[in-house]
Order: sequence, then C-alpha cells, then structure tokens
Amino acid sequence: MLISPGPALSSATRGMSDATRRMDVAAHNVANVSTYAFAPLRADGSQGPVGSMDLVSELVDATMLAPFAYTANATVARTAAEMQRALLDIRA
Repeated sequence: MLISPGPALSSATRGMSDATRRMDVAAHNVANVSTYAFAPLRADGSQGPVGSMDLVSELVDATMLAPFAYTANATVARTAAEMQRALLDIRA
C-alpha cells in the first residue's frame, strides 16, 4: 500500500495561504479603522457594512489566530515532506 503525502501537503499549503490572507485582511482593517466611512474587508473577499469592524477581533486574528494557523499548517507541510522523503528512501 502506497501512502501519498500529496493531499496533506496540498491542504497545508491552502491553510498557510488562508492564514496569510487573514493576517493581511486584519492588518488592512486595523490600519484603516479610523478612515471615514470605512467598510472592513473579510477574509473571503467581501466587505462588511460601514462601521461594523470589531477591533478586538481583528487584533486577535492578526496577533494570535493567523500566526498559529500558519505555524500549524507549516508543521503539517514539513511532516508531509519528511514522510515523502522516507517513502522515497524505502523504495530506493
């Protein structure tokens, strides 16, 4: 039975991309919160209503959630790469 790390690596890559996007959106929202008639961005690409931003949630996303999600997904990617190397060593 051959176990492929492809799905794990693909999923981890998407997870790191999502964490990066969340960090970028949170940074944009925090930087622009005091702008007149500011409508916050959302990680899915949409915009919220004017004045609907929750500064605390944005700061938590930017300083805790996004970095932890990125780190967790990077760990999965590293493990998938190690698994692939081990499988190639076995087959060689």
